[in-house]
Amino acid sequence: MRHLFLDTNVVLDFLARREPFVAPAADLFQLAEKGSVVLYVSNLSFSHALYLLRKSAGSATARALLLDLSEIVSIASVDAAHVREALRSGFTDFEDAIQYFAARSVPAITHIVTRDAGRVPRRVPAD
Repeated sequence: MRHLFLDTNVVLDFLARREPFVAPAADLFQLAEKGSVVLYVSNLSFSHALYLLRKSAGSATARALLLDLSEIVSIASVDAAHVREALRSGFTDFEDAIQYFAARSVPAITHIVTRDAGRVPRRVPAD
């Protein structure tokens, strides 16, 4: 079974139904609900998503969407070590760096799913 880490943009594509990206994102969540893949989202993505979704959907709806999301995905924690690694890294996008190091901290994760092509590796290298 594949273990996939979702970047915030993929989560938002699904939850906010952003076209033309909602269909591929929804496919991933359907695979997760069938038990074909395990999806991971960082706790950082939850805070970013709440901030953005509440502007368009309202706070109560945004929280409900994220509560539902939390039942489908595993939550990868961002900790102080990830922040330090991100600050020391060569990533030009700090948030991408934090997500990358959070994904690397879960040994089962082999891929990061993002629309930020070229910003993060296609595969998560082992230490």
